[in-house]
Amino acid sequence: MGLTPIRIRGKRKAPSGSKPSKLRPNPPMDDNEPSPKKMKRSLSNVIASRPLRGRPTLQSLPTEVLEIIFLYSGSLSLPRSSSIIGAKLSGRATLLRHFMWTFHDTWIDWFGIPVDCNTPRENVGGDPRLQSEVFELPWVKIDFILQAQQTWADTHAKDRYYEHCLPKTDSDKRPLTHTSDHPIQGHKGGFNARQCFEADYQVVSSWEPTKDVDCWAQCDVHPDFRAPRSLITGPWDEEKLRRLFWLRRAGWAFHWDGESVDWESRLECLRNAFIDAPVPSVLITNLLDLLHLGQGLPTDILQKERRRIEQRLEWGGDDAIGREVLHHVHSGTELCDEAPLHRR
Repeated sequence: MGLTPIRIRGKRKAPSGSKPSKLRPNPPMDDNEPSPKKMKRSLSNVIASRPLRGRPTLQSLPTEVLEIIFLYSGSLSLPRSSSIIGAKLSGRATLLRHFMWTFHDTWIDWFGIPVDCNTPRENVGGDPRLQSEVFELPWVKIDFILQAQQTWADTHAKDRYYEHCLPKTDSDKRPLTHTSDHPIQGHKGGFNARQCFEADYQVVSSWEPTKDVDCWAQCDVHPDFRAPRSLITGPWDEEKLRRLFWLRRAGWAFHWDGESVDWESRLECLRNAFIDAPVPSVLITNLLDLLHLGQGLPTDILQKERRRIEQRLEWGGDDAIGREVLHHVHSGTELCDEAPLHRR
């Protein structure tokens, strides 16, 4: 009796009669039959047939990425390279961050620390070239500067001690009384850049010509900082006077005795502030050293300007304060070094 086959799932099936195409042997080729020709295409045709993809450009980068490049490169040419890049980097927040970044290394070490003529400042941080270039940008006004200082202090110096740099005594060590309602003796925390600036500005503006006081300044700019020529030469409106005062207060004027300011700029300052000014400036006499102001002028030019001061005094068109200012300028330039300064 024959056995009945039983199908068990999973067991190997019997081979089918036909093999899959992959397992079939290739049919024998006739030696006389020509082989198919390969299609030949030039490289230019292959490249032309591919879909074109636009390469990313610098101006197509997001604003956040461009801002990082702008800050770390320290290059003011970047926003000028393209109108699109310039527009992306022209936001006030971006400009404030760039200004704070430029002065951060100086401010972080010297915030709220008064200095005088004898304070060593060889190791002051910061890039003087970049600071000088940034300060000349058209949007750097006094309101912008004070906002940047305030924003920086709120982040990096919130609880640090701040002391005003105004002198406490005159050159004879007699105590000075200041008329400002703002506490200028120093305080910890609660720094207000605008209030501190306005208090110092009002005090110095109230001084008589060439106030006889000790050296006073802070270190808010690098010692090798170069001031914008327009702030040195004048003429000055209220905005420029405030920026010049900020620089004097920041410690820049300590370097008038060097070669950082050419004699042509000093001559223009002398004329615009005193000789040709409708009213001789009392404030300028307390911001700039008159001895250094006339330093380096050629002898013939210096003598000519001194004769002009004498003629104005003889004319008698100025009030008592104006005449006092002119007398100070005349006597201050008398002792100036006659050797011209070299330009850098």
